[in-house]
Amino acid sequence: MTDFDQLDRRIVTALDEIALPQRPAYLDDVFRQTARMAQRPRWTFLERWLPVDTVTQRPVSLPRLPVRPLILLVILAALIAAATLAFVGSQRHVPAPFGPAANGLVAYTSGNDLYVRDTLSGAGRLVVTGQGSHSFPSFSPDGRWLAYVTRGLGPDQFMVARTDGSGSRLMAIIPATGNAQAAWRPDSQAIAFVYAVGGNPQLLITGLDGVHGPAIDLRGLIPWDVSWEPPTGGRLLVRGESVIGHMDLVTLAPDGSDLKAFSLNRTSDFGSKYTLSGPTWSPDGKTIAFNSIEEVKGADGKPYSHFRVHLIAADGTNERATSGPSDPKVQEGWPLYSPDGRWILLHHWVFKGDAVFQGNRQVVPNGWLAIMPADGSAPARDIGPMIPGGEDSDITKIWSPDGTRVLMQAGNLQQVYSIDPTTGAYERLDWTSDLPDWQRVAP
Repeated sequence: MTDFDQLDRRIVTALDEIALPQRPAYLDDVFRQTARMAQRPRWTFLERWLPVDTVTQRPVSLPRLPVRPLILLVILAALIAAATLAFVGSQRHVPAPFGPAANGLVAYTSGNDLYVRDTLSGAGRLVVTGQGSHSFPSFSPDGRWLAYVTRGLGPDQFMVARTDGSGSRLMAIIPATGNAQAAWRPDSQAIAFVYAVGGNPQLLITGLDGVHGPAIDLRGLIPWDVSWEPPTGGRLLVRGESVIGHMDLVTLAPDGSDLKAFSLNRTSDFGSKYTLSGPTWSPDGKTIAFNSIEEVKGADGKPYSHFRVHLIAADGTNERATSGPSDPKVQEGWPLYSPDGRWILLHHWVFKGDAVFQGNRQVVPNGWLAIMPADGSAPARDIGPMIPGGEDSDITKIWSPDGTRVLMQAGNLQQVYSIDPTTGAYERLDWTSDLPDWQRVAP
């Protein structure tokens, strides 16, 4: 029985008790006491002793309402108000899927299990354990669900559970080889997947009940990445490869209709995996940032393949380069917008085969993070630690929901850092070696 059923029953019972005609228990006592009393003489009424102008109109009094219906209305109003408060109080407010939100739980991997913390410095609580290893936690946009991957039991299993680990269900079986991507729909009721089915990469949308929709027809394009258009998820953004090996970006409706290609048709020396890679929406859905690979000449006159972030309008027009690093040997890519859309978080690195000098001193190839204005109008400023290894530093990153922190993992060191994006100061988080995810909650 729900809270509303109980409230309905209480209301009906109250109405029945009030509406039934009942003789008060004290009525007999009243009759016994008043039977011996004569009616009060008319002259004892005060107005009989006062001069009365029978011509003057007296104030008209409103008719008296019966007491019983009035009491009934008051009780009914109180019960309705209580029911409304109970309903409102039982509803959990959820954040918008895009834009700033309050910081909730932090989900992370430790050993083969998943834990959550209330804060970066709080105590961990186990939420997912059992056979196999569990990793790559990802909160839904509304903060109510936690997706993760279970390995070691055959093909990878993409799972979804409540944030306390209960109610887990299988969403997809992911082959051990090949590219695989997943993206929550903004309403948190489905996930878009890219993975191989029968050896062929496909784009699928799966509801929280684990039921797959049909593979989406991309007109011969092989999908690599997928994301949802902010703020409503009305369209999908797909990075795909043509049959002749050209990479392009396309948008389309979730049912596969209205496909619009950007017609970028790029290739690079780095192959399909990196060409036009890392496409990401701005929170307002108006702009897409992505990795462009250009050929530039260094100070020595030699050509260098150079990663630089480009911006393009959501309709595929107005592509432009951001203000990249002054040294062409410093690579810049993998953009990620801040929750408020004002900044782009970037990965900088130097290839191990390239030597970068500061004066006469050679700088060891490193990887690190940097931040630039979202319109790309100014060069990025460096933040956080320098990670040795150049392209092998294997850096991944996320913003906190409120935009006040950045979490970064250096994969080659198996270390995670918390960074202040304003000052660049950082500290190491010693309770995990994998990148955590941060739950969005309503402010």
